[in-house]
Amino acid sequence: MNHKLARHVRVSIYMIAALCAWECGNQLARGQSATAARGMVAEAVVAPREDLADGPATAGVDLPDAPAPAFSTLETPGVGSSSVNPFLEFSNGKPDASGFGVSPNSSERVPLYQCPYDKTGARECRVHWRPLLISSAALTAFLNVGNVYTGYWYRWETTHGKWMDRWFDSDLGWNWNYWQDGNPAMDDYVGHPMMGSITNYIWIQNDPKGATVQIGEPGYWKSRFRALAFTTVFHFQWKFGPFGEAGVGHIGDHPTHRVNGQLRNDTGDVELVTTPLGGFLWTMAEDALDKAVVRKVEATPRRPATLLLLSFLTPSRATANIFRWRPPWYRDGWEVKGRTFWSQPPGPDYAAEEPGYRPTGFAGPGEDGSRGVESVRPAKELPVWPRFGGVHEFGAWWGFSGFSGPVWGYAQDVKYMPIDVTYSYLWHAGDKWNFRYAPELTALAMLDEPQKGVKSRFDQRKRTYGSGLSPVGFRASFYPRSRVQPFLSTDGGFVYFVDRVLSPQGSQFMYTIDFGAGLQIFYKQRQAVSFGYRYQHLSNANISLHNPGTDTNVFYVAMSRFRSMGYR
Repeated sequence: MNHKLARHVRVSIYMIAALCAWECGNQLARGQSATAARGMVAEAVVAPREDLADGPATAGVDLPDAPAPAFSTLETPGVGSSSVNPFLEFSNGKPDASGFGVSPNSSERVPLYQCPYDKTGARECRVHWRPLLISSAALTAFLNVGNVYTGYWYRWETTHGKWMDRWFDSDLGWNWNYWQDGNPAMDDYVGHPMMGSITNYIWIQNDPKGATVQIGEPGYWKSRFRALAFTTVFHFQWKFGPFGEAGVGHIGDHPTHRVNGQLRNDTGDVELVTTPLGGFLWTMAEDALDKAVVRKVEATPRRPATLLLLSFLTPSRATANIFRWRPPWYRDGWEVKGRTFWSQPPGPDYAAEEPGYRPTGFAGPGEDGSRGVESVRPAKELPVWPRFGGVHEFGAWWGFSGFSGPVWGYAQDVKYMPIDVTYSYLWHAGDKWNFRYAPELTALAMLDEPQKGVKSRFDQRKRTYGSGLSPVGFRASFYPRSRVQPFLSTDGGFVYFVDRVLSPQGSQFMYTIDFGAGLQIFYKQRQAVSFGYRYQHLSNANISLHNPGTDTNVFYVAMSRFRSMGYR
């Protein structure tokens, strides 16, 4: 009992320390010394940067009023913009189409690039808590889904026993006397720092005071230390909270392996240190690469494939962008030019620019410094496609099947997770329904099945990965003039796995056919999210000695973007 009490006290001390770090970060954000304040005024007013306001630089003078940036209802697909968050665009006082828009205090607002120097406490320059919590929850859900899906015993531990008791036991069972947690060195010294850097950027992209500052600029260190405090709190919740590894998987309350003959439970101090501190160093490194390499390479318009490859130089920022529904190469601090049909079509608010033009920095007052990525095509205004969507659709979806169906296949207890890239072409556009040709590419498919006759507790499930193509695909959607459109779909193709599946005498090659339905919801005129269900059959069509086949019940979510040639 005393030993458990001591461990409980240590847990409390660590949590209090984390909260203190968080509060210190908030105090740093709310106030600073008079000398530092005068220094910031000198930077922002006495000696303004070239890309800030014009006019006399007099100490104590308020920042000039900023114009209301013009926004199109369409955004550049696959390219970033300079707003903090897709949910928080400065939208001339009108609510954002996604329902998460900021309502500014007045019609005269401080643009994002001036927020690091704002002294007025403008609402748009405060931390955007709602999208911050949404992105954090999405990251937590992603980590939990990955653990639960890829680990059979992780699922088993989560669903057995009294949850509340096991959560408390997991917290009290943490091994504070060990540095190593038994995980590979790549996890402890690469994976955990990268995770810390991802959470740093989730904070930074929702903190207008630091979203656009680069390393070496005023406000940089304060912004990054605030991110460090957020990461510390986030990671303590991930290790000890009800929505992390203590509450899901119950890491800490049961032995998982032996180290030098001693039972261990996958806990140790290493990940409590390398995640926040290693993540802080990782963030600094990516910021330096962003300033020295990425921005210079993007000075010339690039195709999406090039921008995607460039994103691998800054993987943490790229991942954080995905959790705010932005492409990996998105940047708050500058515009990115794209050469692609899927770029922003010219509209009435499109500036007349020569092909290949790209601003070298932020625009000053009187210019649109917050516009998203632009196409480098000539600035000729195009007519509006009269309905939601368009002729061409490009998107992706992720789905999960937790149980098997009995209609055609008879292999049971099979779990299936596909990730697909989709394209569709509008064949028929009617007043009551649309019909599309919709082939798909299965980028990654993971099949989880039981293994019979295996005695080892940790080897009773087998995971096999594959990829495939569904060239035969069709979708019919209804109420095409409505923002919410129900649809029916069917696809046929194949998936090739890296090993035999469903049977030792089975095949690596599996034919697929599915039938499904769902809802496509247009949150913008040319962007939609879909929620659907598919009953999918996998079979090798007797090309091997054994063909058990299986049926999956896939529930999925999809993101889509539409374009029409000659329209916007």
